[in-house]
Amino acid sequence: MTTLGPLQMRATLSLRSNFAVNHLRVASREARSAHEVEQLNDISQHGPWFDQMMMHVPVAIVMAAAALEANCNEIVQDILDGSARLSLAAGHQALLRDLKGDYSGNAMERYRKLALLLDKAPALGALPWQNASLLVRFRNAFMHFKPAWDHETDVHDGKWIKELKARVSISAGYQSKFMFPYGFMTYGCAKWAVESAGMFSANFSALIGVRDRLAGGDALP
Repeated sequence: MTTLGPLQMRATLSLRSNFAVNHLRVASREARSAHEVEQLNDISQHGPWFDQMMMHVPVAIVMAAAALEANCNEIVQDILDGSARLSLAAGHQALLRDLKGDYSGNAMERYRKLALLLDKAPALGALPWQNASLLVRFRNAFMHFKPAWDHETDVHDGKWIKELKARVSISAGYQSKFMFPYGFMTYGCAKWAVESAGMFSANFSALIGVRDRLAGGDALP
């Protein structure tokens, strides 16, 4: 507080919490840990090292997807706060506030709605959207995990599993007989999760014309 004669001036500093970048940093750290495990062990042979992969890789996947979800919410708040420097009509601002309070659907649907609200056409079939959608699906499978016998092909060989298998490396012990999620416990999968989140953030930010909040992280090995 500053006093100027009989007048007093008081300043208040407001802080806003953000966590998307921190989520992605955690995902990146766990991916690096998975890489270290693979470098220090003979991954062609199943062994105790695999238990470490089952700790590191799921965290990388869950936190990379969490970064995507938090990032969408932070972009919405940036626009409402005015820091994104996007000019919106009053009606669009009201719709944006509705989107902020709407927690139905997954993160990718929120991104789609946000793009359309800003009169931008998202390329849903493009690689960044495909990978991000798979990442969110993978995260949900972990968060709402359901046990399955090895003969349940709808779980271990479903459509989205096949799509993911085409994108990431498969653990050596599960290449001949794949089982979800064990076959995905690889550094390649953890790296894919982190990079997919970063790629999508860059793509979406460019689409709507805002700063990429997830840019600037160190590249994974």
